[in-house]
Amino acid sequence: MKKVKTVILSILVASAVSFSGCNIFGSSSGSSGTEPLGGELSPIGAVGNTFDVPAFPGSTDREFEVVERQGDISTIKGTMTFTDPGLLSLAEQIPYLEVNGNQVTGSRKFRITSKGIQSVFDDGKALTLVDYSAKKGDKYRLKRSGSDLVREVTHVSEDDDFFWGFMYIQTIQVEETGMFTPGLSKIKYYANHRFGPVAMDIHFEDGSSVLLSVYSDN
Repeated sequence: MKKVKTVILSILVASAVSFSGCNIFGSSSGSSGTEPLGGELSPIGAVGNTFDVPAFPGSTDREFEVVERQGDISTIKGTMTFTDPGLLSLAEQIPYLEVNGNQVTGSRKFRITSKGIQSVFDDGKALTLVDYSAKKGDKYRLKRSGSDLVREVTHVSEDDDFFWGFMYIQTIQVEETGMFTPGLSKIKYYANHRFGPVAMDIHFEDGSSVLLSVYSDN
């Protein structure tokens, strides 16, 4: 159960922290990972678009929706009801979540375009999550006083090799390390140039992992 709790809270808050006063370094491809990706606005970031994470243990009434888009920055809000009292206890300790009864709410900002996805932090800085033109080995780094937040491209499909939604698709896989969540070693993000974010693979310090599929309505 401890691992399940970490998964749920990690999805809501991993990468949601504002890293004020940080220095950002670039990737091995020559892209800084901080400059706007460019491209056309994606319908995935349009107001009203919703996301489904069907295998989400310990929760009900899950809603993930784009609630605002200013320029090319979309705000995604997540709301769910926790059925496990232990989850509520953990959520109440995290300042970036709002807890009302057994309902937990959190939001994150992203730049979502035809060229990729970037996280946008409260201080206005951005860090690339996925660039659809990325090459294996591309790395994006956010310098912090503790451990650095690092995102590295570990796989770029040449064939349809990832099973998702009853079909095989191509993906770019990005591993994120350096989070502040106890017990969590890394998160691997899976994205597709057409479908956007399609999965997250949560890895724990004890070597176990949980793969969660993500589906965008748009």
